[in-house]
Amino acid sequence: MPPLVLVVEDETILAEAIATYLERHGYATAMAPSGEEGVRFTEETSPDVAVVDIRLPGIDGLEVLRRIRDVSPSTEVIMMTAHASVASAVEAMRRGALDYLNKPLDLEELRVVVDKALAHQRIQRELSYLKRRDAAVGHLSGIIGDSAPIRTLRHQIEQIAALDSPEGGPGPTVLILGETGVGKELVARALHHLSPRSAGPFVEINCAAIPATLLEAELFGYERGAYTDARNAKPGLFEAAEGGTLFLDEIGHMDLALQVKLLKVIEEKSVRRIGGLRPKTINARIIGATNRDLEAAIREGAFRADLYYRIKVLTLEVPPLRARGADITLLAWHFLDRFGRQYARPPKELTPDAEALLLRYPWPGNVRELAHVMERIALLHPSPFVKAEDLGLSGGKAAMPVIVDAAGTVVVDFTTGGIVLDEVERQLIEAALEASGWNRTVAAQRLGMSKETLRYRMEKYRLRPPG
Repeated sequence: MPPLVLVVEDETILAEAIATYLERHGYATAMAPSGEEGVRFTEETSPDVAVVDIRLPGIDGLEVLRRIRDVSPSTEVIMMTAHASVASAVEAMRRGALDYLNKPLDLEELRVVVDKALAHQRIQRELSYLKRRDAAVGHLSGIIGDSAPIRTLRHQIEQIAALDSPEGGPGPTVLILGETGVGKELVARALHHLSPRSAGPFVEINCAAIPATLLEAELFGYERGAYTDARNAKPGLFEAAEGGTLFLDEIGHMDLALQVKLLKVIEEKSVRRIGGLRPKTINARIIGATNRDLEAAIREGAFRADLYYRIKVLTLEVPPLRARGADITLLAWHFLDRFGRQYARPPKELTPDAEALLLRYPWPGNVRELAHVMERIALLHPSPFVKAEDLGLSGGKAAMPVIVDAAGTVVVDFTTGGIVLDEVERQLIEAALEASGWNRTVAAQRLGMSKETLRYRMEKYRLRPPG
């Protein structure tokens, strides 16, 4: 459906010329010869853009502008007049007009301004959606569950969020620990939205997804000429998060050289752009999150001990899904209902045997994996009832039907059901470690992988020596 432009103009010939020109360029148009009719039309249809003459019979254009902003805040208003003055232009912009054009109109210029108004409207709608989404997922109600670990986590979030104040500086750093897929970002957002910083920005970045040199530029920003492609200065994310929260996801995978600079920012509460001469004081709370065993990473020389002790001032550990008991079925029903409504699919119901399998299954991918399973069921399952075999999961914690014969060939007995590849890998690595007395060099040799690959897999599955 084309965008609708309302033309409020008492000169019929001009109004028709504007409407004809815009229609030729793909817009739908409507005309109103008076301010009263323009306001009435806006109340009934909420046009995307209104082009309003400032001099009209009856109420004038400035009053029309005020009333349109009242009855349809999303409508962008462009004022036009043959009697331009600085005072009238300033007053129109103060009342919420997007732009101000002089008569005689240049129709091409008008089309450019209408395009700008529509682009501005799209941005405002996106921002409004993002704010609503952030508010919805940011509160504790977004952390679904009633298990003891989740009740404890909610209480800890409330306590830690209340400790911060934007007037008092950045506040203490927070470290969120947990396996992949448990919802660490959800916890970070809840901390932000429950804190006095909730009106400020929540800025996030995944430290493992960006090369070290680019990550430094993103975090610290740079001055013009700092390097070859730096044609303009750019503020970094520390500055962008001013008065709010900076969330450093996967902080455990940050480059060692960058860890030194992060430690300096936390301790000095200031940041200096790449190529800059003066440090800038910052007021942003820093929250880090990782699924990595940071103490093991310190022993291996992959993470700085001084940074670790600095960021773990306040620590939250998000429990894995398998430790949350009945929360698993509660979340399954929640996701099934949410995706059903999102994709306009018929409602579906989990049978008792399906719920029992959900409770038995180890969920190596945690809540993220459960959400993906329920999304697939909502989209593709034809029956209103979801049985255990429909879930596409293995039989839970029972032994995996995987055998390695004498020749080293892997044989999988799929007649007993499916397998979960991550769980097979986890069990194989754990068995190799136990057989080698947790000697990583020997275990890596037995598994046919490098010691570094084994270390990564141990972090992924949070495998640690007993005791």
